[in-house]
Parts: sequence; C-alpha cells; structure tokens
Amino acid sequence: MAFLGKARKEDLIILARELGEEVTPDLKIIDLRNLIVASTNYEMEFVKELLNTVISQRTEEAEQRKLELEIEERRKREEREFELEKLKLQNESFNSAGNGSSRPKIDFLSMIPKFDQVNNDISLYLILFERQAQAADVPKEFWASHLLSLLPYEIAQLVAREDVGISRDFEKVKSLLLKRYKLTAEKFRQLFSKHCKSPTATWKDFAYEVRNYFHGWISGLDISTFDQLKELIIVDQIKRRVPPEVREHYIDEWSQLNNVEKLTSKLDDYDAVRTKRDFHTSTPRKGAENRAYPTLKQKRYPEQSPKFSENPKPEKKENRSTLTCYGCGKPGYIKAKCPSCTPREKSSSNSITLYTCHASVSPTALLDIRIGDIHGRVCADNGATRSIAGELMFNSLRERGVDFQKMEVMMVLADGSQTNMEAYTAPVSIDIEGRTVPIEMLALPKAKGNRTLLGTDFLEKSGIVLDLKNKSWYFSDKPHHKIYFKEDLDVNSLQAAGSIIANSCQLREDEGTTLTPEQRKKMSYLLEKFDSIFKPGGDPTPYAEHHINTGNSPPVAEPPYRMNPAKRELLKKELDSLLADGIIEECESPYASPVVLVPKPNGSMRLCVDFPKLNATTIADTYPLPRMDDLLTEAKSTAYMSTLDLKSGYHQIKVNEADQDKTAFICPFGTYKYLRMPFGLRNAPATFQRLVDKFRAGLKNVFALSYLDDIIILSETFDQHITDLQIVFERLSLFKLHANREKCHFACDRVKYLGHWITANGIEVDQEKVSAIQKIPVPTNVKEAQSFLQTCSWFRRYVPNFANIARPLSNLTKKNVQWFWGPEQQDTFETLRKSLITPPVLKQPDGSKPFRIRTDASSYALGAVLTQGEGPEEHVIEYASRLLIPA
Repeated sequence: MAFLGKARKEDLIILARELGEEVTPDLKIIDLRNLIVASTNYEMEFVKELLNTVISQRTEEAEQRKLELEIEERRKREEREFELEKLKLQNESFNSAGNGSSRPKIDFLSMIPKFDQVNNDISLYLILFERQAQAADVPKEFWASHLLSLLPYEIAQLVAREDVGISRDFEKVKSLLLKRYKLTAEKFRQLFSKHCKSPTATWKDFAYEVRNYFHGWISGLDISTFDQLKELIIVDQIKRRVPPEVREHYIDEWSQLNNVEKLTSKLDDYDAVRTKRDFHTSTPRKGAENRAYPTLKQKRYPEQSPKFSENPKPEKKENRSTLTCYGCGKPGYIKAKCPSCTPREKSSSNSITLYTCHASVSPTALLDIRIGDIHGRVCADNGATRSIAGELMFNSLRERGVDFQKMEVMMVLADGSQTNMEAYTAPVSIDIEGRTVPIEMLALPKAKGNRTLLGTDFLEKSGIVLDLKNKSWYFSDKPHHKIYFKEDLDVNSLQAAGSIIANSCQLREDEGTTLTPEQRKKMSYLLEKFDSIFKPGGDPTPYAEHHINTGNSPPVAEPPYRMNPAKRELLKKELDSLLADGIIEECESPYASPVVLVPKPNGSMRLCVDFPKLNATTIADTYPLPRMDDLLTEAKSTAYMSTLDLKSGYHQIKVNEADQDKTAFICPFGTYKYLRMPFGLRNAPATFQRLVDKFRAGLKNVFALSYLDDIIILSETFDQHITDLQIVFERLSLFKLHANREKCHFACDRVKYLGHWITANGIEVDQEKVSAIQKIPVPTNVKEAQSFLQTCSWFRRYVPNFANIARPLSNLTKKNVQWFWGPEQQDTFETLRKSLITPPVLKQPDGSKPFRIRTDASSYALGAVLTQGEGPEEHVIEYASRLLIPA
C-alpha cells in the first residue's frame, strides 16, 4: 500500500470517488488512504493501475494547460505587436502628409461593420469600403490603414507582415486580400456565371452582387475599353462550347487565353492534329452515301486525303456528288432540294421533313421519355423537323383526354418525294432525365405501326445533343453527363407494346405479394403520383447545410495517392459524372486531401476522399445517432411495411459555401472541391441524422423509424399504409429529398432493415451477413481472433450463453496471454459458426404483457434470457451474457 503515499491529495480524492466512496475536500491524506483501503471495491493491483491512470491523466492535463498558456501568451504578444503597428499606421493617417495639419478622426466602425470571414464576401466588402471611404471624403493614401482596423486579427496580420510600402498602398493591400481568398479574374468569372440568388436576399441585393463579380472579372483582366469587353464576352462564349478534353489539353494556360485570335488559333491547331490522328487510325467506311455526303472533317481538311495530295484536280471531280434529280435530271441534287423542282412558293409552315420512323426499322438513337403517366422508348432523329407521336402513343394520349386538332401537312420524305397527309397536333409536355420540355406533337393516324419520333424541334428546345458515334446523348449545358441510348423494343408484339408505356415506379413483383389486384393498383397509382421523388438530380435540400468548423487551425494538405492507369480511367469517369451532376467543381484551395476508389456491391466504383488531417482539426458535432438495437426493438412487425433508401443521401445536402474549400481533394486530373456533402467527413453522419430527425418530426401519426438514410414505415392496415406513405412522400417533396427506387420496398410483410429481417414471426438474422462469417478462416493470431469475435458479437443477441461459449477465444485476446490454438479453441470457433447458421427467431417485445427473466451463472460468466408468454407460447425476446472479471 506504499504506492498510495506517492500520490497527491487531489489524486487520492479522485481515486476514492472512482471506488464509489463519498469524499470531502477537508479530509487529510491519511484519512483518504484509510478510506480507499477500507473500500469494498479495493483490490490492490486494480487500485494501483487506476491510480497510475489518474496520475497520468493529471500530468497530461497539466502539460496541455501549459501548452495552451504558451500559445495564448504568444498570441497576446503578437496581438500587442500588431496593435502597435496598427496604431502607428492610424496615427499617420490622421496627420496631413503635406502641411502637417490635423484631420478629424473618422470612426469607420460606425459606417461599416468589421469583416466576417464566414458570412461576408471579401470582394463585396472591399467595394462597400471604397464607397464609404469616398462618401466620407477620406484621401486614398489613408484607406489602407482604415481598412486594417476593420479586418480580423489573423487576416490583418498578413498585411502587417508585408513591407511598409505595401501595407500603406490600398491597391496592393486589396490585391493581397483577393489573392488570399483565391479571387482571381477566373474565379470572379465563375462567380458571375454561377452565382444564385439567396432565398433571404432581394433581387436588388442579387443584382449588386452580380454587378460586383462582373466588375472584379473585367478589372482583374484590365478591361478598360468597349472593344476589349466585346473581345472578352466573345472569348467566354467560345470557351463555353469547347469540349472538356480540349480544355484539359490547355489547362495550364486556359485562364490566360482571353484573345479571340489566339484562342481560335489554338483550337484549330488542336482540331487539325486530332482530325489527322483520327484519319490515320480509323477504317474508311464503304458505301455510296459516304461518297455523296462527305463528312465535315473531309470538307474542312481536304489536304489530309492521300489521293487529294497525289492528284488534286482529278480528285475534286471524283469527289463531287453523283446524285441527280429524278424530277428534272439536274446533277448534284435530290428532288427535295432541287431549285427547279421545288419552287420556294410551295414551302409552308406545314411542310415536314421526315425520315424513317416505322416500327420495322431498328433505330440507334432510342431515348426514354414520359408524358404524364405514359412512359415510352422513342426514336430521336435530327433529320426530322417535327416530333411525331407513334400509333401507340397517339392512342394512349387520346385515351387520357389530350385534345388533338385536325390539320393537313405536306410530308417531304427521305427520297425527296412529297405528299399531303391528314394529321393531328396537340401541345404536350415531355419529361426526360428530370427536365420538362413543352412541345407541339404531331400524330399521323394513317401511318399504322409507326413509332414515336423526336425531331429537331424537340432536340433544339431541350438542348439534347446526339453522339451517334459513341451511341449516347447529353444536354448541351452538361457535356460531361453522357447518357447511352437504350436497347430497341419489338413494338410489333403485344407484350413489348405494353412494356413501352410501363411505369418504372409501379409496384414490382417482389413487392406487395399479399396484396389484392385492387390494392396493387392503388399502391402503383400512389407511386406514379409521386414519381418525382424517385428521379435523380435536383437542388440540395433547403433544410440542412453542412459546416466544417476547424477553429483557428491552419489549412491541411496531403499529396495524392499513386494510381495505376486502369484506376485513373475509372477515376476520370467518376469525376465527369460528379461534375455533370453539380456535386463537385474545380477549384484552387490551400486544402488538399487524397482520393481513393472503393468498389460498390454492384461492381462499380465510388470516389472517396481520405480526410484524416481535416477531420483531426474539425471540432466534433456531438449530435447522437440512434442505437441500432433500440430501433430493431421498436420495429414491431406489422402487416404492411415499407423501407425507403435515399439516393446518395449525403449528396443531397449542400456544404456551406465558406467551408467548401476545406473539402478540396487532389488527384492526377487537378484539384476539386465538393459543393455537396461528401463521405468521410467527421461530422457528416451527425448532419445527416439531424436532417432525417427534422424530416421525421413532421410525420404526424405515422410510425416511422430512421437510421441515417434507412427509413422504415410500419402500418397495421392497408388503408393506413397508403395514408402514411402519402404523408411521407409529401414531406420528401417538401424537403427536396430523392429516394432510390431500386432499393425501396413497398407494402411488404417481410423487409430487410439494418442487417436483419423483420417478419411476422419476429426478427431474423440476415443469412447473407451470416454466410460471410461461415467463410472466415481459422484465426492465426490475436488480431484475427478479435476480429472474429467482434463480427460474431453483432449477432450475440441470437446466441444463448454467447459469452460462455466464446470464453476460450476471449481469453486469447487478453494482455500477457501467450497465443495458443488448441482443440478447445477450435471447438469454440466451430460452435459459434454453427450457432449462427440457424439462429432462433426473436420476437419483438409487447409492452402490454409481463416479462420474465431467466438467469444462469458460473464462476466465470453470467447469462440471462428475456422472455414473454406462458407455457407453449413463451418466446425469447433477447439473450444477454458476459464474462466475469477475475478477483
């Protein structure tokens, strides 16, 4: 017991309280010693270790306080030095430099608040300061010193460290601040193009912000004349239409290319090299149509044809079109375009150029669209001027009350022939990939068996660009987000025709297996009504925003991880997808974290950022996550259960604009930052759970449980379930949250939730999870034994006397125990695996019925079983067990 005499009184007080004794500060050391020794919890080795821990903790806290005092002292010393420098500059500003006359002191704090790094935009703040300084008639040579007094200490310190000449020059100070916040001319251009109005701001505020971003853009490039401004606008428009791969090629000088001549010269050089490469690496296509209609590249770069180089003049003659008008015989024209056979006065607004849209042809450009509740797979053709509803679509629209007006149109077919045809037209709204496009759709009742066709009227209005070479399409404002053409359907068969208008939101075969046909119809109607919540994309939810509070910690940066060529290609695709969806954007940031590619269960890759250093400097958000075992206990089996899985839930939350640079990650293709909340951030789960709890709080009279993005809705009757789901869907729409239809399950009597199956009989183990345990090899060291036990412990509630069974393996994980794997350990290993193959089904507790606890104990373990029911109806609620600590 001599070890107690080496401790301080404060240590002994803490030790006594840890042993459960009541202590008063007036006790002497000898009294504390006697109190500790007499404690019923006293055990010498245990108390000795506990005391060492108390002393160690006190020592660490003392060192931490000492370090904090040193930091605080250093900060105060730097503040004093800074204040002296600031006073010096301010005193100079209140004295006339020329004749020594005094100027009245101006209190800028009463005119403009101090700069707030979190909520203020530095560029707008500087403009406001300039206007206030001009209004107060302050000479410009004194602006820098006044500005210095309005800046936070850590920012003003940047200015104070510069030479006196720089710190007194307002323009140089302004440039220094803009550089600190990465506000280059290119950044101002991005802000000008992408800045959105805040929900709380007025339109005048928005105009003020946009005007100042524009001013920062042109002033950063020294634009002073109208011709220079005109040049800049033209360059910007050209850059917007340049493909991404070209921008990447000139990435180092892209922001400096602000001259039309210089930019277009480089773009033409790139096209020339690419075209030459494509010519030598591709196989010429055969066919008369290629000779008759040379491609754009052949027209622009005739010198790249070998035949042209050898014999220019004859080749020109050979390359001329061999077509002749079959109406008058004029060479070089088809009849539809022959000036002799097609006089201008015959054309009219009702003239339609139409290529093949018949069902017997297998087109390549097939897109999925929706008109109301009709879903269709249609053909896109940039050779047709008007969009035409096929026979099936036309009949479906008329059945739904769409009012078609009769008219007569002249059809210009692909061979140049013309014919008058009876037609019907009606305005419809076509939904495609989350966008709604109003269009006048034409129908041709006499064209039996034809399929729906989207012409150039729809393609131009929607901004769709067809990439026939790569069998894909994209929106012109999202060139990175390519969508592949769909496979063709045989519209001549009744089965396929039905599938064309099938709604992907309808109830699947694996859902609602116990529902009647009428109930299935009601459920499908509800899903169709709220199909918008299952569509990807859209704005982030307005009810949450993720903040990254790093206090006064400096920026952290790490180099990128090495990556093999195959993964680089996968990374590039992921980046393009995230850029197209507005999840990330390119940036310049003092922060940088490396990226890794993590495989998903479906075989694709997920881009993840490794944030260890950023997380280490982030102040923790202590918002609690619910306990999974509590949720499983609450999730009582009901006749109708539905589960919702939010689509990329984290990406539906915006990152606070001031914190977006902190999410920057670096990779072989550059530096990017997240606009939406990424995986891997320290407080991301807390932010998401707070949003989900806020969402669930408004579900009045709905029994719903949630753990992050996994939501379950339980109802006793079908009508109640329909009502509950409608309330949930309405709230999802209000919160602008989107669900993943493939992972959602509706109106089921058996659902998977949090790794378990909730059934009519109770809670069952998910056999997919258990099968993984069956494949775990025999442990060969302590670490593998610990991993096996931790995995099995997740299902210990299903195994009676789990602690007792696992004891031989648990003993191997203790300190100072030599590793030994013998028959006893092998038997334990096999018993645990076998117990999990056919675990019992646990019933959920019924609070209206009495509980019974059955216990068992030995010299080294305790066990208990919580049950309900009497006689043959008695059933297990949960098993519990633990090992005893040796005395």
